[in-house]
Amino acid sequence: MCRSDNHQDGGLQEVIISGAGPAGLLLAALLMQRNEELSEPLYHVTLLDNRQDLGVLSQEELKKKFRSWMLGLAGHGVSALKQVDDGKMYTEYCQHVGIQLDSLSIHLGAKEMQVGNADDLDEAEKEALADNLIVDRNFIVASLARYLNDKHASSPQFQTLYEHKVLFVDYDNQRVLVHDLKTQEESYRNYNLLVGCDGARSVVREALVKRHADFEMDVRDIFQCFKAVHVQRPQNVIPSSMHLLPECFPNMQGIALPETGDLLNISAGIPRHLFDIDGKDGLAPELKSEDPKVVAQYVKENFKAFELMDYDDFAQQWVNQRWNRTAQVHCNYYHSTDINVVLMGDAAHATSPSIGMGMNTALRDAQAFYLLLQEHKDDLKQVLPAFSEARVKEGNSLTDLATHLYCMDSKQQLMETLHMVLRSKLHKWFPSLILNHPQALIGRVDHKLCDVYDLAMKLGIMQKHRAINAKIRQNYFERKTGMVVSNTSQWSWKQSAVAVGGAVAVAAVALQTFK
Repeated sequence: MCRSDNHQDGGLQEVIISGAGPAGLLLAALLMQRNEELSEPLYHVTLLDNRQDLGVLSQEELKKKFRSWMLGLAGHGVSALKQVDDGKMYTEYCQHVGIQLDSLSIHLGAKEMQVGNADDLDEAEKEALADNLIVDRNFIVASLARYLNDKHASSPQFQTLYEHKVLFVDYDNQRVLVHDLKTQEESYRNYNLLVGCDGARSVVREALVKRHADFEMDVRDIFQCFKAVHVQRPQNVIPSSMHLLPECFPNMQGIALPETGDLLNISAGIPRHLFDIDGKDGLAPELKSEDPKVVAQYVKENFKAFELMDYDDFAQQWVNQRWNRTAQVHCNYYHSTDINVVLMGDAAHATSPSIGMGMNTALRDAQAFYLLLQEHKDDLKQVLPAFSEARVKEGNSLTDLATHLYCMDSKQQLMETLHMVLRSKLHKWFPSLILNHPQALIGRVDHKLCDVYDLAMKLGIMQKHRAINAKIRQNYFERKTGMVVSNTSQWSWKQSAVAVGGAVAVAAVALQTFK
């Protein structure tokens, strides 16, 4: 049985934010800040999420139970966080949970090449990178939630509904049906603005699909399968360095990122068309085993980059998790003034982690919306379309760059890597004559992602890789479904992929740092 919970408090606008991830939490803080800027509060903010409140947990509890993926927090995201409370949200709640990088190593088998360090940067580059961190996604979420709890928990204009789930958007009546996961009760909640920060499988986004015939979207995976484990940092591994691990296992590419607590997060990924094949030309069957002893022995014999402290622990973590397949989302606009809905973060542009900008772009979404409220004096009829105008090009640039800056054909990717290294060097020597490589500009505050995309198009990178990658995916789909019947080995090795997408979560930050 459903009841109706309607908030009525003078002229307050009821804002429901569905999803307490980075974008939703930051937007809630910014809307509360907007209330403080006005002569009278304008917004009542309800933050709703189906998970528990990570902000009430200690750092030790987070480390034990809620470790997540390591991500790059670059200039775009940092500047958005600094928008709150004169930068106090970032400096007092977020900065301490990350690790500052100062070097990059590439491991070719047992050989390590240190290809960059902070001493190689000029003063302007050092200043631009001063706040770039490697962070655990859940640690950032907990930090933002903790700020809101400390600052606004007692405010009559702010409410959190954790362990609540949006089931349905009744856009005709501007209300959402909410399910309380604790009591199993359902209720309707009215809104003046509904913000969908509810991930790649967004329920809020469905309202745009149903309401607008011209709304276009697609949801697909990133064509990668990957796993990640948290291990004690080996003594010979630099604690503030990113470690790229090409061919860390046969046909798998990896990355090792530093964590707080003197840990190392090791990720390894493989393209889907190779994942399905066992053996020399695909995924080693030992890595698909559910027996930790089998995995431990294989890793000990085949992982050459550095010696692990505990192979059994690595193996146990490996078998305890499923193979991850991240979603990717494209939309042609992010708002509706007819039903007062706006999309942010993964609901608008979920992406491959290959360039390390997904969370940064989500945080930037929230900041952009706040600045538009200031600019248009809180008139949603102007703010919502202006948000789409500003952010759709960024969101789609994000997803396409993450997919097509890299090529799934190994020979083409090798050529592109050489091109990247050569162009970056030539640009440093002749900046007025040679354009920089797009990878070197990702994450820099002075360059939007659409600027990077435009450069990648001018250099012909996107067009070439998009055609090759699309062909590989289509060939895989045709054979996987039985539309085309042929010997898989005759086609897949000629198009074998370099699995830079799923495992190399923040490679863009490294390339930016050590260009």
